[in-house]
Amino acid sequence: MRPGLPLPLALLLCGALLRADGLSDLKAALKGLPAPAKVTVKVEAESLERESGKDRTERRTTVVEDGSEGTRILEDSRAAATPAKAKGGTRAPGAAKKGSGEFHDELRPAEGLLEQLEKARLLEERAEAYEGRPARRLRLAMDLDLDADARSHLKKADYEATVWIGSDGLPLAMDHHIEVRARVLLLASVWTKVDIRRRFQRAQNRLLVLDEHADVQGAALGKSFSAKETTRCTVL
Repeated sequence: MRPGLPLPLALLLCGALLRADGLSDLKAALKGLPAPAKVTVKVEAESLERESGKDRTERRTTVVEDGSEGTRILEDSRAAATPAKAKGGTRAPGAAKKGSGEFHDELRPAEGLLEQLEKARLLEERAEAYEGRPARRLRLAMDLDLDADARSHLKKADYEATVWIGSDGLPLAMDHHIEVRARVLLLASVWTKVDIRRRFQRAQNRLLVLDEHADVQGAALGKSFSAKETTRCTVL
């Protein structure tokens, strides 16, 4: 009869098997966040779009209050520059709308992250400090969530994400890289590449976006286009 494993080694192996991976830790930490307390945030956004040699730049500063009663816009530079139309225009400052999606990604990113991570697969995990803080770096294969018809036109579809999580399992930053090539209308082709970097912050018991940089490039029907967008959130 062969001797069994020494007890300390057996315990060590059991602990390694039972220990969750970084992706599981991230999901658990996001699900474990308490109900968000009320917070007031200044959201500064700037975008640059280029198509057919023409540039269009837009800047917007908004002060938003978000809590259990919904999202309330306190100040909005866009509303001040462009008066709301009688019907279907920009919502006036001070109006509250529960579950408003306009600033949902910035003020409540945990919900969107959990949806994105539902079908994610962990490709690599390693210890790697982020901006001087101890962290784990996770490389993930993500799902584009396309229907069968859309997938039938694809020639290439890559979507990977890299996320740095802190000791509490919550994200410190996340990079998205998406590249899609497709064929439409028999001979026409479409190409798009999207790179997004997000950094997160904690305020009271909430997870919030600190800043986001998005870079989009592509071509469709022989015409190229590009867009850059930067968003920064400051807790007031």
